[in-house]
Amino acid sequence: MKPAKEKRLVVVSDLHFGSSFGLLPPGFVNSEGAEIGLNTGQKYLWECWSDFCGRVKPYKPDAVIVNGDIVEGKQGKEGGMGLSLRLMEDQKTAAIEGLLKLKEACPVGCAFYFTQGTAYHVGEHGEYEEGVAGALGARQYYSVGTGRLVREALWLDIGGVIIEAAHAIGGTQGFYRATQTDREMQWSAMSGKDATKGVPKADLLIRSHVHHFIAVSHASKQGVICPCWQLQTKYARKNSLHRMHPDIGGLFVYVDPWRKRRGEPPCLVVQRLYDLPAVPVTKL
Repeated sequence: MKPAKEKRLVVVSDLHFGSSFGLLPPGFVNSEGAEIGLNTGQKYLWECWSDFCGRVKPYKPDAVIVNGDIVEGKQGKEGGMGLSLRLMEDQKTAAIEGLLKLKEACPVGCAFYFTQGTAYHVGEHGEYEEGVAGALGARQYYSVGTGRLVREALWLDIGGVIIEAAHAIGGTQGFYRATQTDREMQWSAMSGKDATKGVPKADLLIRSHVHHFIAVSHASKQGVICPCWQLQTKYARKNSLHRMHPDIGGLFVYVDPWRKRRGEPPCLVVQRLYDLPAVPVTKL
């Protein structure tokens, strides 16, 4: 039997366009005709994003998964504080501009898939992400939940290797960050073995939401949490100054169906991470 061809994926998530701590294209003009300047952190983030997109071009991905929280949302609990773009239309436009930079780095025919982010950021039904997905020419798929182009979960079959992508995963209050990923993998394994649950046996679980990178491997399953593109926020510092430092970056995933047939892990996950910018230190 001829081995299935290796496929390459790029995964990004938690871009939070519209946040003062998230991505913003340089020279962006809002709906009122005003150019919105980038703060120091956003300038650094855009440099990182530009570098990442530059690395995508020679990688030549077959598909890109945008795994939720593209925009920041209205920040109702904070009264709109921490927003560089208050209008949702502006956030969507900025997200389209930013993601088009990524798409331009991809070869013609590269498929874009979107999953729904957190309702607080992207709307109760992911409606703020639908417009972005449409503008990027996202590929429609059918899955759980509602949405035309953006669903709660994506099961992607690559030559018999099942990739399961969903935004949400529970956080952890403990010191061990891999706990929630390990737990999700165990639940996935149990569901996949029970035919009454109707879900496929996933080989790689991709999650996001918690803004840090972690990778876990079991005997028959792999799991990864995608890094983010938002610097530390006030919310992240509310309980500890240091417990929730984010990991900035994205993922390159090599999927080889032939490895699965040989009984080996079918996915090679390569993270591209960027250092956080140095904080100012006051001298006496």
